[in-house]
Amino acid sequence: MASMALLQRFIWLFILTFNLPSGLLASDVPERADIPPEYRWDLSDMYADSLAWEADKARVKTLIPTVEAYRGRLSESGAVLLEALKQDEVVTTIVGNLYVYAGLRSYEDTRIADNAARFSEAQTLYSEYQQAVSFFAPELLAIPVERLETMVATTEGLDLYRHYLDEASRMRPYTLSESEEKLLAMAADPLDKFSGVFSAIDNADLAFGTVMDEQGNEVELTKSRYGAFLHSQNRALREAAWKGLFSAYKGLNHTLAANYEGHVKARVFESRARGFDTRLDAATYTNSIPKAVFLNLIQAARDGVEPLQRFLNLRRQALGVEQLEVWDMYAPMVEPTIDNVSFDEAKHIVADALTPLGEEYLEVYWKGFDDGWVDAFNNRGKRGGAYSWGTYTSKPYLSMNFEGTLSDVSTLAHEYGHSIHSYLTRNTQPYVYGSYRTFIAEIASMTNEAILMQKMLKEAQTPAERAYLLSSYLDEFRGGFYRQASFADFEMQAHAKIEAGEALTADALNAIYANVFNAYYGDAVNADELNQIEWSRIPHFLRGDNFYVYQYSTSFVAATALAKQILDEGDPARDRFLTLLRSGSNDYPIELLKKAGIDMTTAKPVYDTIDVFADYVDQLEEALQEMAKE
Repeated sequence: MASMALLQRFIWLFILTFNLPSGLLASDVPERADIPPEYRWDLSDMYADSLAWEADKARVKTLIPTVEAYRGRLSESGAVLLEALKQDEVVTTIVGNLYVYAGLRSYEDTRIADNAARFSEAQTLYSEYQQAVSFFAPELLAIPVERLETMVATTEGLDLYRHYLDEASRMRPYTLSESEEKLLAMAADPLDKFSGVFSAIDNADLAFGTVMDEQGNEVELTKSRYGAFLHSQNRALREAAWKGLFSAYKGLNHTLAANYEGHVKARVFESRARGFDTRLDAATYTNSIPKAVFLNLIQAARDGVEPLQRFLNLRRQALGVEQLEVWDMYAPMVEPTIDNVSFDEAKHIVADALTPLGEEYLEVYWKGFDDGWVDAFNNRGKRGGAYSWGTYTSKPYLSMNFEGTLSDVSTLAHEYGHSIHSYLTRNTQPYVYGSYRTFIAEIASMTNEAILMQKMLKEAQTPAERAYLLSSYLDEFRGGFYRQASFADFEMQAHAKIEAGEALTADALNAIYANVFNAYYGDAVNADELNQIEWSRIPHFLRGDNFYVYQYSTSFVAATALAKQILDEGDPARDRFLTLLRSGSNDYPIELLKKAGIDMTTAKPVYDTIDVFADYVDQLEEALQEMAKE
């Protein structure tokens, strides 16, 4: 399954964050050149310049036929199969570097046409590679199981690929003929363009106008500032920012709906072409996750909305409003006790909190800052949010838009969890297992966040500080668990409509989103009519491997349990956790988690996580009551 393996090796980890302002709010967002080099990542280890990239591109075009030369030969012997796998690794290493480097440069400033063009070229090259190796999967799976076992047992070096071949064998019922696989490979690039269309609209074309900030200055509304404004204590500013941003998406409601419908139809087509009943079946089976894990999550989240709604009612009371509006959902419930943190201060706060993970973990943490892993601040044209991305041979780069808030400190811990996970995996596992499945990907990052919050809560000096930390973490909890579960709920219903032969018009998508929102938030928040179009601004819905977001929720579940184990048990739990981070994809995700001490095949961990959320809500209510007495 050469093409599937390559996708797994393109590590793509992405989380959107809300950021508060530091010194940038009242001035223009800087150009990239104005940000000091020490706060920008160093991509030169991948390619010194565009000429080096072009040289590798030319080189890989000559190498792709060397893999295609094994067409019709995979069953000859174990030695030939091993040669083909190793040659595929040579080619995919280069294709991966070309792809990721072009993507990272494009995301630095989405306005630069040359970088965007290079990224498009990389995507086309990847499609060409897929077409060239389209023979690989059907030919490999045409080898009888008994013969394949004999080849592995009698060929020195092939045993390394035993789990990889076992994963490939799982796809026997869903692998097509060589000609059909080639046709699907040829269609892959055009069928994946819906994400690119959304990215161009979202990052380059949309403008959100201006708003009056808290000082009475008219400032440009950007996505980064939008997050800051939603955290403002000025309710009028929150409303203006929310309506300004959502109105821009509303203006393209039908366009974005048509684009999303095309994306869903493309994914449903691919799944049906392979013989899956539904896209959800394809997404879970391909990732070796029992579909019950997804369905258990949705059911448990819907069952467990009471503490979520109780938390939002506490926010309403703290804000002193009769009705909580959507734009109030991120408003501070108490005065911030942590704000205007410098990036260098944030680095030390996170490092101190992660001490329970051991000396080796912290050595890798500091190495990243010295070696240019981190792109810290926002600049004009930069892709929004925060993410970690890299290849087997590159640094595990991470990007964020740091502006000095508690949320930013938490985001730094989160993204570093991804990058250290990547670093430990790549420095432990061979290339074939040098990545990790999405189901595992968010666990390291969220465990970091949970440990950070536990330390800060433990050190809180006053009810006000404790209330601020609890309310902030409950917001993260709500976003990472309930919000992502609701997104997955929406995705499931949207795909079901296409699979039932119905259209996904703007009205249909708006109605699905409104109904899901009401199921989770109920009467605790008033859903402004504009809120029903929020689906149209969620980039995760346009990922090629959709049904992605539910894994944020399941990761939050696993991370909550792992952080508790590490802090309660100490070294044994820490060692299990680090073993998980070093394991890459050398076993199935569910089995890796079992080894770490978490069984996700039952709904119990999900309900346990909801209990933890409810306990935090109790603690917040108590802290707020103590504040009222002072």
